[in-house]
Amino acid sequence: MSFIRKFTAVSTPGLCRSFSVSTPNNATYSCKILVIGGGTAGCAMAAKFTRRLPKDSVIVLEPMKDHYYQPLFTLAGAGIVTLNQSRRLEENVLPKKAKWIQDFAQCIMPDRNKVVTANGHCIDYEYLIVAAGMNNDYDKVPGLYQALEDKTSGVSSIFAAEYCEKTFSDMQKHKEGNAIFTYPDSLIKCPGAPQKIAYLADSYFNKTGVRTKTAIYYNTCLPVIFGVPKYAKELMKVVKRKHINVNYKTVLKEVRPDKKEAVFFNKEKCEDFVMEYSMLHVTPPMLTPDFLRTNASLVDEHGYLEVDKFTLQSPKYPNIYGIGDCINTPNSKTAAAIAAQSYVLEHNLLATMKKDEPKLKYNGYGACPLVTSYNTCILAEFIYGGIPHETMPFNQASESVIAYYMKRYLFPALYWHMMMKGYYHGPEAIRRIMHPFSRIKIILNMSAVFKRLAPYTKHAVRWYCPTKKTYECKLLVVGGGAGGCSVAWRFARKLKNSLIVLEPCRVHYYQPGFTLVGAGIKNLQAMYKPLPSILPHNITWIHDRAEGFCPSENLVVTWKGDKIYYEFMVIAVGIRNDYDKVIGLVQALDNPRCPVSTIYSPMYCSKTWMNIKDFNGGHALFTFPVVGGKCSGAAMKIMFLAQDYWRKQKIIGKTNITYNTGAEDIFGVPKYADAIRALAVSRGIVPNYGADLVEVSPKGAVFMGPCGETICFPYNMLHVTPPMAPQYCLQQCGELSTAAGYLDVNTDTLQHTRYPNVFGLGDCTCTPNSKTAAAVAPQSYVVERNLRNVMSGKAPSAKYNGYGACPLITSYRKGMLAEFVYNKKIWETFPFDQAKERRIIYQINKYVLPYIYWNSLVKGKWNGPGTIRNIINPLRR
Repeated sequence: MSFIRKFTAVSTPGLCRSFSVSTPNNATYSCKILVIGGGTAGCAMAAKFTRRLPKDSVIVLEPMKDHYYQPLFTLAGAGIVTLNQSRRLEENVLPKKAKWIQDFAQCIMPDRNKVVTANGHCIDYEYLIVAAGMNNDYDKVPGLYQALEDKTSGVSSIFAAEYCEKTFSDMQKHKEGNAIFTYPDSLIKCPGAPQKIAYLADSYFNKTGVRTKTAIYYNTCLPVIFGVPKYAKELMKVVKRKHINVNYKTVLKEVRPDKKEAVFFNKEKCEDFVMEYSMLHVTPPMLTPDFLRTNASLVDEHGYLEVDKFTLQSPKYPNIYGIGDCINTPNSKTAAAIAAQSYVLEHNLLATMKKDEPKLKYNGYGACPLVTSYNTCILAEFIYGGIPHETMPFNQASESVIAYYMKRYLFPALYWHMMMKGYYHGPEAIRRIMHPFSRIKIILNMSAVFKRLAPYTKHAVRWYCPTKKTYECKLLVVGGGAGGCSVAWRFARKLKNSLIVLEPCRVHYYQPGFTLVGAGIKNLQAMYKPLPSILPHNITWIHDRAEGFCPSENLVVTWKGDKIYYEFMVIAVGIRNDYDKVIGLVQALDNPRCPVSTIYSPMYCSKTWMNIKDFNGGHALFTFPVVGGKCSGAAMKIMFLAQDYWRKQKIIGKTNITYNTGAEDIFGVPKYADAIRALAVSRGIVPNYGADLVEVSPKGAVFMGPCGETICFPYNMLHVTPPMAPQYCLQQCGELSTAAGYLDVNTDTLQHTRYPNVFGLGDCTCTPNSKTAAAVAPQSYVVERNLRNVMSGKAPSAKYNGYGACPLITSYRKGMLAEFVYNKKIWETFPFDQAKERRIIYQINKYVLPYIYWNSLVKGKWNGPGTIRNIINPLRR
């Protein structure tokens, strides 16, 4: 059935007579070499021998009009490339001196040196190269083909051109539930691909915020995750880090697309079980084409062409050789294997033509770039027996950015421009250069040296890469967050094309809205916009991050090694979540089944809402670190909102809520601290002071007290405010930063204390104010005024008073609004007591503040509520 389906899908001039038995339309051809198959192996062999033989001495029998670079299907399935980028017309790939017969092989008659095609043509050959590949056997799994054809089924496969882009479509549609990836009970091409797409799906789900609502399963018929122990060990670390559930010796038996169910058979327990799915990626069973599988004189018991595993010659027919996926050699079926095989086959067939014995031996080389994310890859290389046979002078079992870019860019170029022209035989020559001492034991010691030198090599490559660029500008803004965008807009009109913004992120988040996402009030998609839509159009955006500052030379070096020279610089790089300070925190956050979350990251704030909804009573624990970071009130906001939600769900009676903070009080400003403490007591919330979170495990959360004592709190839900730290680029630059790593600026003028042409604002500065978006508004105004003065040769005159604000949302209807300046002085806008819960504060936080942020603050039009305050509250009442 699969053969007929494939056949009828092809539109060729001979289709209407493909089953005809009339002789007038049949033809007879003869050739020196007949190549069955025009895929990777067939094209490579045809290219090699057409250079050695006269025109039309080589015939290629291939029915398909398109040629695909199939290793790219994985990336197409993850949305990295399009299907068209993997496709070429077959006539453009085949060598011009070869004769192409666009037809299927029907029968091989090895005793008569003849092949009959599906259209009834006869081809006589002297030598035969079988490179027929493998076909997908969809019919072996009932319901699979129908599910693949149904666009709404959620079932896809990267192992076919017609379905690989459906994989990415299904990833985009997936919102929650099980995502299942399978490996069949048969030989397949590229055995690493089934897990590669699972890793990419995990990365994509994290990007789109649905990973916390997704359970990923990898069901494989194999007893191990990969056949080479060295790489299997590292892949298990990837699986563990990504929290992918692996079921071994498990085979897909049936697909029920109408119910979105998949039936599996466990070979150990000898029983069937059913799994529901939202997305199902299937690696179909595979087999050789019918004409080969049914020819008992040529194949082994499994239907694969029988050849000597070293010489690739048929043991029964010396003039027949095989290459690629269709032969019975015990190697991994990959394009890399074909490259190595093609060299062996070429020279052995030439020897056979000269009546000599084949001498070259294929060592079973194969390679599999195991893509583990959208920028990392493990480059597995091995030979017969599962023995690693690596090319690069570093441990290729480690995840590498270099390996990813080799997979993404280098390998396709090698394929089209070298391998398809018969010039590429694998990386053996490169390996000899990279490993000149591979025959002696010195290499074992050298590998350790390379490992130690790897970090320095990486930086050296970036510094001395010939493609590095140099930029010059009047004003450089480092950071594209709220502060960076606001300053860029304020100077864009005057400086026009002499302003550069250095920012690595492609999207801009409204971070104060993460609390609303964590409480289910807003969705994450409403909290971000593409960065280019936020930045002014007449500035230059460099999509990179700062790696090092050299203020004495007015120079910033980027991660890619580019250099940016500036006259003036504004630093607004924010701060980072330092998850590693809490043992086990990253693993708990990444585990969708672990009730640990945080609203301080777009990756995890959606998980907070899932945890709140799934909570059915018990101990709910909320934390705040000893050293606060951005928006210290957010940790309490999500706690009060969770308490209000559980009250509405009528489970508050069986719920205990604890708030553990490393600080000495619940809030830094006494007026609001008193109101919050009273509110916490009225709602039965127990605060503990001087308790800093140091470890998270399934058994409980461990806190350290002010005297170094530790105590473990069990939990049914845990919300963590992670410790925060300055960005690495600032920490490493002692000329610009304080001992703590923050930008050393004057707390009033925001001008750097040692470099007058450098200013800073936002979370990264050493100013003793609350790190909130509200603080950025007056800071950006002060920076604008003072920087314009400095540009004009004047002294800074504007002063920042330390203003900050925190809308303390206390329920789904009410909230407080804390506003204050330096020294904890109250600085309220409205003519009423903002420490009391009011409905208007909730509405302002939900609707007014996001509008001001997107339409005024990030566009440099909002300086804070000072004008409003002077009008409606002139007496500060």
